[in-house]
Amino acid sequence: MSVKSRRAEYKELTRDAVLQAARRLFTERGFAATTIDDVAQAARVSKGSVYYHFTDKARLFEAVFTDRQARLVEAVAAAAGRHDDPWERLVAALEAYLDGTVADAAHRSLLQQAPAALGVERCRELDAEMGLPAVRALLDDLSATGELAVDSNAMLTRLMFSALCEAAMTAGAAPDPAHARDEAATVLKAITAGLRRPQGRAGATRRP
Repeated sequence: MSVKSRRAEYKELTRDAVLQAARRLFTERGFAATTIDDVAQAARVSKGSVYYHFTDKARLFEAVFTDRQARLVEAVAAAAGRHDDPWERLVAALEAYLDGTVADAAHRSLLQQAPAALGVERCRELDAEMGLPAVRALLDDLSATGELAVDSNAMLTRLMFSALCEAAMTAGAAPDPAHARDEAATVLKAITAGLRRPQGRAGATRRP
């Protein structure tokens, strides 16, 4: 097994320091009000060191944003993986996503800023790379049981993911986030329950 060189370790530490500083500044000041100079000063590195790892401020924001999203997706997958029943996995995933966003003000701030910082199209691309595959996998599992009342497809996946994101953002911005989170969970569960084929009709042929 190869051992990292001191240069490689220094580069990794520098990148981590830049990301941590950028995450704090983007959360506290916002993307527009934060400069590369601010990040370099907060990370105690040179401006050139920041640009060595990130070509511009947008790419830096994207790195911060995708890191937080990846951590959330991992937590959601872990929560879903604790259950064998596909419906229970879906509900657990919804609950975990709400918990991970409503309780994390920094993450919500990044979510709110992402469209302006990265552009709506890039945000949709990141959703397609990170969030949507996890939702699609859950829906595909349900479809395989014959209990899903509609086809597991791109439209259903996008709508479910959009509803989940909106619920999390709305609950997090409420005066009582904890109460709003429970309300959001109740609504999302009702929506998913509506996707379930009535008992006794699993595997029935759908009308055109």
